Amino acid sequence: MNTNLRIKHSVAKLLFAAAILVAPIQHITAQESSDEFGVWGTFEFSKKVNKKTKFVIDAEVRSIEAVSNIERIAVGAKLDYKIKEWKNADKSKPQFELKTNIGYCFIYGHNLREKSYKDFIEEVEEYNYNIDEAYWATRNRVYLTLTGELKAGRFEISLRERLQYTHTGSATTSETKYHWEEVTDIKGNHIGWNEPNPIPEPEFKEAKENLSLRSRLSVKYDIPNCKISPFISAELYTRLDKWQIFDKARYRAGASYKINKKNAISLYYLYQDVSGNDPDGHAIGFEYSIDL
Repeated sequence: MNTNLRIKHSVAKLLFAAAILVAPIQHITAQESSDEFGVWGTFEFSKKVNKKTKFVIDAEVRSIEAVSNIERIAVGAKLDYKIKEWKNADKSKPQFELKTNIGYCFIYGHNLREKSYKDFIEEVEEYNYNIDEAYWATRNRVYLTLTGELKAGRFEISLRERLQYTHTGSATTSETKYHWEEVTDIKGNHIGWNEPNPIPEPEFKEAKENLSLRSRLSVKYDIPNCKISPFISAELYTRLDKWQIFDKARYRAGASYKINKKNAISLYYLYQDVSGNDPDGHAIGFEYSIDL
């Protein structure tokens, strides 16, 4: 069997395993309407500039509501640089590495149709609410990352700190207001309520800025004589522009598979815990990386 055929067979097996994982989770999330479920896919292409520097281009697609809607499309580029490494006593393999990168990402985000409740009218047992129609908005993001990576036996432990700034552009959509109106007589006495007569109106979404610190701790295990390496990670988002200690957290569990020296793929499950009233999220994701 030639190399290309082996690669195709390996990828097919992993994607089939991902499909098996997605099916039961879709059933669970259908019963838990407070959470959102999606599929995330990332493709990464890297090229070494020299021993310490690597240039990376990546593209990402995320779906929401299973695969019925696209949540975002993103493309980006970054420059990785190995600051320093400390090797074992026998100088065979690096025991600790300190790395950094600087990057840019363009994001085309899809904001889904949103219903926001205002107040409850007891007399008619109904809510006043607004509905904003779905719209797309652009985001430009720049970031600077510092990562420390420690190898302890077959475990690889890394701590990544990323400072990122995101500018979300303005956008226009339409808003429909469903408001019950009180009916009074000439003296101002209450008579009843008129049913809403909704009329869509243009709604302008202002540009926004976001400055965040993303702290991620991950642990990876190298199984002897095996190309599959399981991993777990926890990532905390801190909003620096609002001094909001907890904005959201992401937890991942998955495994990476090294197909050959140039190709690798990872599959993972992700749970996202979001602060405030926004729904939490679940996702099944895959990442395919190629060294050019």
